[in-house]
Amino acid sequence: MIISARLSCVLALLFIFLIFSSCRKFDGDQDVPAYVSVDSLSVQTEYSQMGSTSHKITTLWFYVDGQLAGIYELPVFAPVLFEGNHELRIDPGIYMSGIKALRVPYPFYEPIILEEEFIPGQSIDLKDTLTTTYKEACDFVWMVDFEDPSVSLDSIGQSKVDVHRTHPEDNPEAFLSENSRYSGVVRLTPEKDFFLLATNAGSEEGFDLPQGDNNPVFLEFNFKCNNGFTVGVYINGISQIVQRSVVNVNPSEEWNKIYVNLKPVVNAAVGAVDFNIFFEGHLNTGVNEAYIYLDNIKLIHFK
Repeated sequence: MIISARLSCVLALLFIFLIFSSCRKFDGDQDVPAYVSVDSLSVQTEYSQMGSTSHKITTLWFYVDGQLAGIYELPVFAPVLFEGNHELRIDPGIYMSGIKALRVPYPFYEPIILEEEFIPGQSIDLKDTLTTTYKEACDFVWMVDFEDPSVSLDSIGQSKVDVHRTHPEDNPEAFLSENSRYSGVVRLTPEKDFFLLATNAGSEEGFDLPQGDNNPVFLEFNFKCNNGFTVGVYINGISQIVQRSVVNVNPSEEWNKIYVNLKPVVNAAVGAVDFNIFFEGHLNTGVNEAYIYLDNIKLIHFK
């Protein structure tokens, strides 16, 4: 009985220890976190060099003194178990190629670095004060905002329609901002049910895109459509041109933005001379008249 009582006491103490150990979610002696609150971010640009400020930052990577402190979807109310003055670095993240499961820090946005005092139980309220921009090393090798009547995106091959430039007076669906009054639009009907647009149509020159894992390549753009379409790459070789689809874009009734990762296709293109970008789509079943609006197209890699 004495042994049993002693055993019961030991087991009870062990149980209490395990309970408290499992409740302690952080290292060290601190149990009460400080908090960081962020509603949204904005992007600032030099428009002539970087184009539109439009973005779709969805996720934030938090680092405190260089240590990963969490990955959070916006809006954020994040627990951070640090006390006192520390460096807080926030990396803006995106859904790569529009896939929510592929959350990554966008390599071309500058991290936001702050010095903050963390007080347990209190919140650092950043709300809508955070701003990022593109890194200086970014090379914007191709940009189209449709503000210039001359657009480096033309219909090719069997395309039955061209891309046209909207005007806000007769087409209020355009992407409007401080620097934007026009957008590109493709319209499909049962009689004209296919479009294929490509860069540098009629030219022998394409884009020289870097291969290797250390230099990302992204195509980002705004879109609004009631009909899906495909984005891809023409791989221009010495003796042949190969068409590679990269992502299928789903319909969106509101203006949306996507960041298309081109690196896998570019890296796999052994012997490529250069590359061109294409947009392609067929009239979907059940759609009588389709529209695909495009704007703020940017092809980016590092210099």
